[in-house]
Amino acid sequence: TPSLNDTYEAISVHNPRLNALPHIHPLDPTQEVNGPLSGWSFAVKSNIASPLPTTCASSMLSSYTSPFSATAVTKLEHAGARMIGTSNMDEFGMGSLNQSSVHGPAHNLHPENGNVLHSPGGSSGGSAAAVAARMCRVALGSDTGGSVRLPASWCGVVGFKPSYGRVSRYGLVSYASSLDSVGILARSTRDIRDTFNIISAPDPHDMTCMSKSLRSRIDTLCASREWISHNTIASEPLKGVRVGVPSEFWVDELSPSAIDAWKRGAAKLESLGCDVIPVSLPHTPHTLPAYYTLALAEASSNLARFDGIRFGTRHPPTQSTRASLKYAQTRTMGFGDEVKRRILLGTFVMSARAYENYYLPSQRIRRLVQREFNRIFAMPNALCTTNTKTDARNVDKVDAILFPTATDTAPVQGSNNGLSAYVNDVMTVSANMAGIPAISVPFGLCEGMPL
Repeated sequence: TPSLNDTYEAISVHNPRLNALPHIHPLDPTQEVNGPLSGWSFAVKSNIASPLPTTCASSMLSSYTSPFSATAVTKLEHAGARMIGTSNMDEFGMGSLNQSSVHGPAHNLHPENGNVLHSPGGSSGGSAAAVAARMCRVALGSDTGGSVRLPASWCGVVGFKPSYGRVSRYGLVSYASSLDSVGILARSTRDIRDTFNIISAPDPHDMTCMSKSLRSRIDTLCASREWISHNTIASEPLKGVRVGVPSEFWVDELSPSAIDAWKRGAAKLESLGCDVIPVSLPHTPHTLPAYYTLALAEASSNLARFDGIRFGTRHPPTQSTRASLKYAQTRTMGFGDEVKRRILLGTFVMSARAYENYYLPSQRIRRLVQREFNRIFAMPNALCTTNTKTDARNVDKVDAILFPTATDTAPVQGSNNGLSAYVNDVMTVSANMAGIPAISVPFGLCEGMPL
């Protein structure tokens, strides 16, 4: 386990090149707190409130420091972990390449001996790059449509998005409130588990956070899956687990290397005792456009507060004194191009003319996606049932599904713009639309880049 001195040494070596941590907390030995995570270091994405500036990587909040810390940050500090800095990101979490940041783009550690800088993914790219370079043991990110898992895939670390409501969003600057989750990045699933156990708890500050009774019902349902919990076969530790392979995720954008990793992953699970079977999620092709319709509609509402009066750095109008132009100048100067583009699209979606044509159909698709996941999973959705025991095993149902996190390895930073930047989320948005947990684990390298 690296010491805090090793962590700060890694920061001094790697951060000038990777630009992963725009704000660094100085090492203070007097701040030592005893707890289950004593000696751990963690970074916090710049849209999560902490003692350091909460800039959201935007000039709109370039001078803003929150008067309180997010619940997840507070719980980690109380458990003994030390915050070492805030991580770079796409502005307000809008992007998948980590290049729309007021702090400049973050870069991928890989390939370690290469001269070409690759994207770490977004929007939590700084968190993933910091973990990969051992600048921290774990990092917090936010996942609205894959913003923890895509960077984890491209940087070769583990990225976990919990179920919606498992971790309090109190202190997270909202992008799309019904899709946002606080996620975790680490180099091992064990560190993910230990961090999750600390930050996953009811929170009276967040009314969307799961209650104690709901958590208890979920735990009881998990424990009732006898075909998993009673397995004792050493040579096949996953005997009895059924893993589904959804055919709809075999999209045109998948690269040969991603397809090969997918096949090898399925074969590895079979060798450990899993039953790997095909499953179908018919509405998956409609998920990406529905996701962007809903996410941008919510973003246009959430970002309305940044007007230079309530929140944000104010830019006075140069000539007119009309009230509307006072807002317009601040938002024109304070927001970057990508944020302004998404606000405009979201505002259009919520207009009277477009609401019934785009927003309502997207909500219907979201409900259908949720029902499809409820249909294929063996464990019932605790939100849809009051039962505390899983029914007899249905041979058509699965315990998990397997597919690539990304369609390819990380692109060279600055080379992947336009529509292709939005397509990067095609493999990840379904979990956010359904509110279910998802994890990305590394599975080797392709020409020096993680898969």
